[in-house]
Amino acid sequence: MDLIGWFGAVADLEGALVEDNGGGQLSVLFPDHLRRRLQVGEMESFGMEEEQDSDIGRLLHDQNPVIAGMGEILAEKGRFATAELPGKPQLLRMPEAFLDRHFTAQNFIYRYRDQQIATVRYLVIPFLLGAVSDMKAERIVTIVLNETTRTVPLGMENDLTAAMPQTLHSSARSAFADTAPTAGAGATETISLMKKMVHRQAMQLFSEFLRSSERRMLRDLERLQDYYGAIAREIETGAKKRWSSDGEREKAAGRLEAARLEYEKKIQDVRDKYVVEIQAEPLGALRLAVDAVVLHIRMQRRKKAMQIELPVNPLNGRLEAIPCAACHTPVLNGFLCDEMHFLCAACHPNCPICRRD
Repeated sequence: MDLIGWFGAVADLEGALVEDNGGGQLSVLFPDHLRRRLQVGEMESFGMEEEQDSDIGRLLHDQNPVIAGMGEILAEKGRFATAELPGKPQLLRMPEAFLDRHFTAQNFIYRYRDQQIATVRYLVIPFLLGAVSDMKAERIVTIVLNETTRTVPLGMENDLTAAMPQTLHSSARSAFADTAPTAGAGATETISLMKKMVHRQAMQLFSEFLRSSERRMLRDLERLQDYYGAIAREIETGAKKRWSSDGEREKAAGRLEAARLEYEKKIQDVRDKYVVEIQAEPLGALRLAVDAVVLHIRMQRRKKAMQIELPVNPLNGRLEAIPCAACHTPVLNGFLCDEMHFLCAACHPNCPICRRD
């Protein structure tokens, strides 16, 4: 999206009437709150190029306070907004058959209890994900988590792209109107879980970056080994010619020891240089309220049992997944350990949670 398109989209989102005049030119009728905030007239014309005897273009440049003001408005909505998705889902006609198709219990049994339509809340956070060593790679990754049930709506990020513009236009509210997602009971655990999920994705997204860092590290370590190996051989060769006294042998041993210590220090320097640090910075947050069908099921292993809720995602109709208790991979084909930790196949049978405790 170019600058003129961005300006028009934000103005429209804030309730202005925007008319595209073609040729990269807009006419905008501002509502009162935007007119006061941006210090503009009720009707203004905007464009990308200066035209003679026209004010088109006079407001669209980086140093103009109108652009800065629009940027601040968009940043507020990007930091934290809440919205509601309209619509009422229908109860499943055959919920048990639906569960059997989409949910697999590997070493436990489960029983469907009932279903109901309930309002659930999704927390949508785009993270700026970075991998940093001697070089740097960055990606933006969006994590969506059902705050109500702590389940993961698989594939919801793509569906939100189509559903959100109209929803935000009608019901979004800025950070100044709502409580931030870090407030409230369980919010800290929710944000912590989302950070763990995005770090797990980093290992996949930056796999080539990690391999490249390892290759460069091994190359530098090999060069160090060759260099200090040559120094050690030179010391030994020279010493053999002068080993007529204990003093010469002690000097050679001292030089070898000094070379060894320097070699070990250089090795650690190389390892420190290529160690990869994963950084995850949240760019904003959207809390989305929507009605969904929630299935109540009872899971049992041996004599222990627990109740869980599994929503059917209202945007794509898919059963939401349970995060693995150990690695946080979303799972619909899982295991239970003896202490009722829900695990993926990779973390079973030696439950990392129980082993760590």
